Amino acid sequence: MRWPHRLAVALALLALVALRIAQLTPPPVVPASAAPEVFSAERARVHLERIAAEPRPTGSAGHRRARDYLLAELARLGVEAEVQSTSVLSRMWGLPYDAAHVENIVARLRGADSTRAVALVAHYDSVPGSPGAGDDGSGVAALLEALRALKSGAPLRNDVLLLFTDAEEGGVLGGKAFMDEHPLRGEVGVALNFDARGAGGVVAMFETGPGDAWPVRELAGAAPYPVASSLFPEVARRMGHSTDLSVFKRAGIPGLNFAFSDGAAHYHAPSDTVGNLDLRSVQHAGDYALSLARRFGALDLRGAGREDAVYFNTWGAHVVAYPLAWATPIAALVAGLFAAVAAAARARRLASVGGIFSGLFGFLAMLLGAAAAAGGLAWALRRVHPVLRVMPFEPYNAPAYRVALALVALAVAAAIYRGLRRRVGACDLALGALLLWLVLLAATSLAMPGASFYFAWPLVFALLGLAVATIRRGDAPPTAADAALLVAAAAPSVAIAAPGPYLFFVALGLPMAAVAALGVALVFGLFLPHAELLGGGRARSLSLGFALPGLAALAFACASGGFTEARPRPASLAYALDGAAGRAHWLSADRDLDPWTASFFPAERAQPPSFVVPFVTLTRQSEAPALALATPSLTVLGDATRGGVRSLRLRVASSRGAPWLLASVASPTDVLRAEVDGRRVEEPGRGVTARWGFTYMGLPPGGVEWSLEVADSGPIEIRLVDRSYELPGELVRAPRPREIMGAPFRIADATFVSQSFSL
Repeated sequence: MRWPHRLAVALALLALVALRIAQLTPPPVVPASAAPEVFSAERARVHLERIAAEPRPTGSAGHRRARDYLLAELARLGVEAEVQSTSVLSRMWGLPYDAAHVENIVARLRGADSTRAVALVAHYDSVPGSPGAGDDGSGVAALLEALRALKSGAPLRNDVLLLFTDAEEGGVLGGKAFMDEHPLRGEVGVALNFDARGAGGVVAMFETGPGDAWPVRELAGAAPYPVASSLFPEVARRMGHSTDLSVFKRAGIPGLNFAFSDGAAHYHAPSDTVGNLDLRSVQHAGDYALSLARRFGALDLRGAGREDAVYFNTWGAHVVAYPLAWATPIAALVAGLFAAVAAAARARRLASVGGIFSGLFGFLAMLLGAAAAAGGLAWALRRVHPVLRVMPFEPYNAPAYRVALALVALAVAAAIYRGLRRRVGACDLALGALLLWLVLLAATSLAMPGASFYFAWPLVFALLGLAVATIRRGDAPPTAADAALLVAAAAPSVAIAAPGPYLFFVALGLPMAAVAALGVALVFGLFLPHAELLGGGRARSLSLGFALPGLAALAFACASGGFTEARPRPASLAYALDGAAGRAHWLSADRDLDPWTASFFPAERAQPPSFVVPFVTLTRQSEAPALALATPSLTVLGDATRGGVRSLRLRVASSRGAPWLLASVASPTDVLRAEVDGRRVEEPGRGVTARWGFTYMGLPPGGVEWSLEVADSGPIEIRLVDRSYELPGELVRAPRPREIMGAPFRIADATFVSQSFSL
């Protein structure tokens, strides 16, 4: 085939992939001038600017101001609302347990003849230090604007509950409190949760509750631009992902979970501001909330089905769904198709059983080579590039790195393909690659049926393309018609398979680039006949066609990722006072220090870390002036021993009014039972030893009561650490430069004060 035809095939394939990835973008923002019954992200932005004006961790002043704003807006909209104020304790993540005093906001828009309630859920707390515009101010603002739009129309049949949960960032504690004890929990017929882990991107429905066939069907019919895949829940389930939807799932309530996850450099960071948030993502979330509230609000929710489904997007917003039980029969039919195509190839003397298995093992080498190359490159960059060394998850210019690493993976795969072609025939290699797809289809059909579609339908169209455009012509040279048939067969495979590696790059970030690169090479295996058509089995042109733009993208990414005021460098710095020792330290979890943070760690006084912060690996510690800060207090309310069991009743508090407290048993003591703020904790028998404890968010001014039953084996050492969400201003010698921000998560810009007690 002549080179103009090859060029046309290459451009057609490139256009298909680019068009499919472009479809994974959120819809345009609807202006504030739109009709009142329409959702407008511009109108939602007004709420967002108030909610995300400052950080609002549970128990903070910013949190109280956000709560009051929500209550005022709900009252202005004429919707009855209440605050569920209670304590809650969760053992979900193990020791130390998560506890909090939460203030959920529950509002109800009454329906005309409610069957069950539609719950719209978002959490209004943020992590310390972050304004949380994306996580989850976007969800809160979207629900307020959706409520306004609902109020502009006729009443729905069903009630709509708006649940703004508290302490989601502390372990889904607000959602647990609602499902444990709120009177309305039994009225929920379907739950729709809205969250975020970035600053933009398409809003995907990535998780479902039990019996997801009918909610997915309604999603496909009602949402303007649904992005959904039953592959997402299978992956989320195995990653231990948890949001507010999890408490509804455990209660057996059907539900859908929505989130956007691009721009993860801003996730949980001070840069998660309204200015950095893509309003198109808010528009997408709001479109879901409004359209689904109306759809579920009109249904009879009492007889919801319990069947599960396989579902996925094709081109555009089209959703295909079918019963989960079909996964295995479909896999069997695809296996029959594979056998027929392989038999046809053998009959034409284009393939053999041995050759196909050689192609299978060659394709496995291709996968491993591509993953190793891209993953190794990402690993090396994260260790030598000054920007990537300090970013916790991914850089601000992550899209450039994604393009570069994807092209590197393709270049390596194409180079290995060319090497394999010296020993293995083109049809053997293509069938070997598709045999691995068939093996993955069989495995997922049995173990992860929701993910089976990803291997079934791309494999079907790849087999058909191989049969009609390669096997049919035999040894004859390819024609323009053959090329057109291959491109046509590629279109459905691109629609279903191409989003997978892209979304893996977005969700997993640079630390797990090898997984996404493995996906890229796996998809490349669907198009080995196309690679052969483009001359990839004979010349270096195909691998160079991937490698050269990949290197250019990598050079651009490395050169364009510097820190600025708009893209600040994260840096962790905390102050810790050990009340028992009367000593104080500066702490950091950074691998590399910026000049401002380094001024707190003189090299001659650097020390290995000795202060313990839960879930944080500290890298350095230096001496600091010991301020006269009030230490956490412990009051013994009762102490009795009977039958070898010692019962302690204590009150623990922060004397300086810090909103967060860690209480732990620092001595090797068997904890049998405990109670925190009235919440009973039954331990699984003896053997729970040192470091039993809990963290408490939203600590009341008077503290909380803590009861312990332990095996009587001598004195018990209790350690209390409280935390406030700022550095001591009198010790900060110069303001932090604007191109530097506090690092996300648990260590930055905090003051810890500890005290130990022997009882």
